[in-house]
Amino acid sequence: MNGIAQGSAFNITIYGLDDDSLTYRIGTWLSDYNQLASAWDSQSTLSRLNAGDSVYVAQDFVELAQISRMIHSLSNGYMSPTLNPLIEAWGFGSGLGYLNMSDSLAVQQLMRQVNDARSWCPEKPGLWAWPEGMSLSFTSVAQGHSVDLISERLMAMGATAAIVEIGGEVRCFGRKPNGKDFKVGIEKPLEQKSKDLQEIIPLRDRALATSGDYRNVKKDVVTGERYAHTIDAFTGWPARSNMLSATLIGPTCAEADGMATAAMAMGPVKTKTWLAANPLWDAYLIFLAGDGTLTTWSSY
Repeated sequence: MNGIAQGSAFNITIYGLDDDSLTYRIGTWLSDYNQLASAWDSQSTLSRLNAGDSVYVAQDFVELAQISRMIHSLSNGYMSPTLNPLIEAWGFGSGLGYLNMSDSLAVQQLMRQVNDARSWCPEKPGLWAWPEGMSLSFTSVAQGHSVDLISERLMAMGATAAIVEIGGEVRCFGRKPNGKDFKVGIEKPLEQKSKDLQEIIPLRDRALATSGDYRNVKKDVVTGERYAHTIDAFTGWPARSNMLSATLIGPTCAEADGMATAAMAMGPVKTKTWLAANPLWDAYLIFLAGDGTLTTWSSY
């Protein structure tokens, strides 16, 4: 089955499960999740918390927040939910943004809100509010988390195998009826969306997510400099990296989603170092070498 969810296309293939209500159920799951984590729906749980409201947070939202907190630690701070004020200010959130590449003072002021040490993560369902003035973004994790929830619910319903993909974030379990593994294509890093693939990766009982800085790009109105949507959590500026695309392969799609975002900020060298310290993970990286040559690297 396929369709549109969370502003992206989704494709789900399921084996070993005969349930006439499945299409309806999956549609409901996706709609419900959007009400939790959408940054563009003013009435979602996340948007209301960012607006300063006290809101009842459901178990799925608690899990999303806790996973985001965990990935912040796992990524050594390169993926930070507290970056939302800067994401919005640079124009990569729900609004148009207002920063330009000469606004160093404004960036410094916004950085005071990043990596805020105050407790923001709920531990259980119930009434919750962010600390005063705090605004968070879970966009680096939410789509992957929704893939995980659907995958786990399909397993619980008795599916023997499935591949779930939303916006390029993928998780699969089991094998196809012919005994072969699922395969996932990695797009070439082209500015215009294309069906051209750079690589095809076999995937079994794992998750995969790709982040890239070759499409969601803006041009500074003052300097003319081009910059992409990955924000460096340590500087507040768009990340300066020769990484074009980072595909991370790990145990869950939420983790892969968050770490792919972190890898874009880390760059190829630091990402390789991180992978060496985390042997349960794999990656496929596309970046520009020092001479400008398109280069690929994989750990699998």
